Amino acid sequence: MAIIKPFQGLRYNQDVIADLSSVMTPPYDVISPQEQERYYQIHPNNIIRLDFGKDVPGDTEEANKYTRAAEFLDAWWKNGTLKQEDAPAIYIYDQEFLSGDRWLSRRGFIALVKLEPFDKGSIYPHEQTLPGPKADRLKLTQSCRANLSSIFALFPDEDNEINADLLTMTSAKPEMEFADDTGVKNKLWVIKEKQTIDRLVARMKKKPLFIADGHHRYETALVYKAQMLKAHGSSGGDLPSDYVMMVCVSMNNNGLKILPAHRLIRNIKDYRLDRILPLLQESFHVEPLGKARAVKDWMSQLSTATEDHTFIMYAGQEDAYYKLYLSNEKFADMVFAADHPEWRHLDAGILHGVIINRVLGIASDDVTVKDYVKYVKDEAEAVSLVRSGQYQLAFFLKPTRIEQVREIATARKVMPPKSTYFYPKLITGIVINSLNSV
Repeated sequence: MAIIKPFQGLRYNQDVIADLSSVMTPPYDVISPQEQERYYQIHPNNIIRLDFGKDVPGDTEEANKYTRAAEFLDAWWKNGTLKQEDAPAIYIYDQEFLSGDRWLSRRGFIALVKLEPFDKGSIYPHEQTLPGPKADRLKLTQSCRANLSSIFALFPDEDNEINADLLTMTSAKPEMEFADDTGVKNKLWVIKEKQTIDRLVARMKKKPLFIADGHHRYETALVYKAQMLKAHGSSGGDLPSDYVMMVCVSMNNNGLKILPAHRLIRNIKDYRLDRILPLLQESFHVEPLGKARAVKDWMSQLSTATEDHTFIMYAGQEDAYYKLYLSNEKFADMVFAADHPEWRHLDAGILHGVIINRVLGIASDDVTVKDYVKYVKDEAEAVSLVRSGQYQLAFFLKPTRIEQVREIATARKVMPPKSTYFYPKLITGIVINSLNSV
């Protein structure tokens, strides 16, 4: 099943970088332009310069953010800012975070995982991907020849065997420990003891892996692997490009938390609320919620709703909050009869297939979907962007359940983009995997 192995990771040299939080970032795809600029200013060696560099005037095919990333990576390695592990290791990665009034801990391990195509083998996706992000990540991989961030994967662990084993590996003080700028406490242990690693490798051979975050990067790694195999010939052997860096977390982990990714919509043709509401009422019960209260109150009402496929819609005016729940089951059956039938029982699927596609006239598989749909975790931010006029509508969802992720992935089907928001996000920069032969 899952083939994993240790590797000699590149890590920030703590003799050079005293404050690790100053050089780490969240994943590139949740960083706004304003946050990108802020990370640039925090520290000259921040990982942002590698993983999410800026375009500058005068960029060409030969000199651009990707080539600059490779130059930074090479320079930081040579000057000691980054230091390679002296022996192959597997890394235990722990994130402690506040959920409501409770501290939770999500623990996993970082290792190399042998790449397999999605249509066979034991690695399963659950989300659609788009060509733009894959092209971007491929150029970055080709230039840097490295995995700059980890893919996040889940594995079944019914007997809690591996989850319990990870706890026994972390009795010593962690090699890295810092709080990021969201308050999440990140800890990293470096495991080099061969017997311990071999035990984990053997146990993981029985496990499938379900990708939680990083679908675009996984597909990019498959393309890069094919390119390297072609360059080395069919007898390329066990190449570094045959593997990709992953954080693997047990599905039994108590810190596994999924938040919803809400949808903001703009560029709706002939947008008028008095036109949209009757169209919604053909498929949904539409209940006006009255004047604005704190958005958390509406989210609390949504979380306790007993009706299937319930959403909160906000249309910008003070009293333009609406509770929607699916009432026309036959129409939904018709919508998904031939196209993505697996979406029929998912809130995100109903939202995309019925509301965004049929009611608002926006194709869910449109490669320019970014011109219409923005995914937002923070409810207050979503309200602010609609109220400002930058977006016309906001739709708030319940979180997807982990059982739904596993069910869809096992059937080798996919959810709409951004159907899950696993929290907290993995930190970029905690370990780098060089794809150069050593």
